[in-house]
Amino acid sequence: MTRTPRHSESGFTLIELMVGAMLTILVVGLVGGIIISSTRSETIVRSVAQATSAGQMVTASVQNGIRNSGVSLNTTTPYKLTTPSGSDQLLVALVVSNGTTATASCAAWYYSATAGEVRYTTASSAIAAPTASQLATWTLLSKGVSPISPSTTIFSARGTYGLNLAFQETAGTASPIVFQSSITSRTGLTGAIACY
Repeated sequence: MTRTPRHSESGFTLIELMVGAMLTILVVGLVGGIIISSTRSETIVRSVAQATSAGQMVTASVQNGIRNSGVSLNTTTPYKLTTPSGSDQLLVALVVSNGTTATASCAAWYYSATAGEVRYTTASSAIAAPTASQLATWTLLSKGVSPISPSTTIFSARGTYGLNLAFQETAGTASPIVFQSSITSRTGLTGAIACY
């Protein structure tokens, strides 16, 4: 009897294929997890950055206005803070420009508790509490604003010339971004316009 030589069979065994498939699945799963995690992180970072930017815009606007406010005609304070509806707040100030010649104008910030937004406007005469349609024409500074608990307001008077600003800005799934500032009128001027 003659034996025929056995030819070496090329290829992989079933066990080698299974090990290779498992390693491939493991690597693809790890890479996929990293991609998903980085995408979620990017979304959180983007929402935090947008909330921070919006909150800084509100803070800078109010700080600049109140710091440069003068005493409005026929009053003894540089601003007037009212509650026109529910928890809404209207802050009106006589703002003096810091150019080569001092010019005054009326500025107002409106916090809408129901909409969670802060809006801003200026005028050359007194600014009263706006209607809903008038408020829609004011500049939107931020949407996603709420008071810092347990307070129900974002503006609060601090003495005759000071104002406290305290709010939080929603940042998607991240924790809200908190903004707090104490502002004092520094001009010492009395304006020729009645803003409130």
